[in-house]
Amino acid sequence: MIKLVDSQTEVGSIREILEESKPLVDEYGRRINYLRLSLTQRCNHSCFFCHREGEADSGAEMTGEEIARLVRLVSKLGITRVKLTGGEPLLREDIIDIVKSLSPMVEDLSLTTNGSLLEEKALDLKKAGLNRINVSLHTLNNETHGKVTGSNDLDIVKRGIEKSIEVSLTPIKINMTMLKGLNEQEITSMINFAGEIGATLQLIELQEIADIPGTQSNFWVDLDPIEEYLRKVAVKVEQRTLHGRRIYTVLTNDGKITIEVVRPMHNPSFCGQCTRLRVTSDGKLKPCLLRNDNLVSTRSDRDETDSEGKLLTALMKAVKVREPFWKEEGQA
Repeated sequence: MIKLVDSQTEVGSIREILEESKPLVDEYGRRINYLRLSLTQRCNHSCFFCHREGEADSGAEMTGEEIARLVRLVSKLGITRVKLTGGEPLLREDIIDIVKSLSPMVEDLSLTTNGSLLEEKALDLKKAGLNRINVSLHTLNNETHGKVTGSNDLDIVKRGIEKSIEVSLTPIKINMTMLKGLNEQEITSMINFAGEIGATLQLIELQEIADIPGTQSNFWVDLDPIEEYLRKVAVKVEQRTLHGRRIYTVLTNDGKITIEVVRPMHNPSFCGQCTRLRVTSDGKLKPCLLRNDNLVSTRSDRDETDSEGKLLTALMKAVKVREPFWKEEGQA
């Protein structure tokens, strides 16, 4: 049972509440074990469909100390996985220090990047304790890459991936958002590319978010035909616990590759099996990517003496208000 506390709760009582609140389970019985933490809204790419982790606007970025304090608390409550996102998280000048401080706190620390800065930072990230990376790579065609990202750095991104493999910053996941009229014909070539480098390929449905105009586009792709094709060619089909995602194992010239299909839109199963809690770059707990009306701030003042009590109050409130965005018919 989740208990709420106030900022005056004594340290001994906080310890008791921490123990009684493990594991974190919301009102729909979903256990939260995964924190998706945005470090910045800054980015050196300008992908027109980027949902910016659902942030319509952003204030000052959290400091490294604030980030560490939050992760230290959630790790006591059963959250074992943290993913660092953005914007482009590698634009943070203190990214190596952040990774170094967080890596001892959790079992799995990963990072999503556009790959443009990986070549120079991969080794330091690995030494700091980062476990693995996701690279947002939507095309292998230079012209299409320019249209999608506004940048001409595809070769740099590829070198960054190569460097990550060289330093064992693996396993790597390639995030390919499907875009009508732009990259639909590249699935086979991307499967082969992922097979060559030993990566998992994630085919991601374009998400529309009301507060972010760039996501309201005509580029949405129906993934049904893609999944039908994958079912035919796969040697094995599994289902992940997270979001109920299907995983297809497909044979390539380089062996086997796993392909995850991420389908969040109008999908009650996706929401019903969500184990994530999000944090915006300016320190707000975000129970759902698609909503901005139930954010819970982790910030009040910087008083170290009762910061854990305030954070715990905010965290418990955010867990309590979590609810599936897409629901089964008749679900309250």
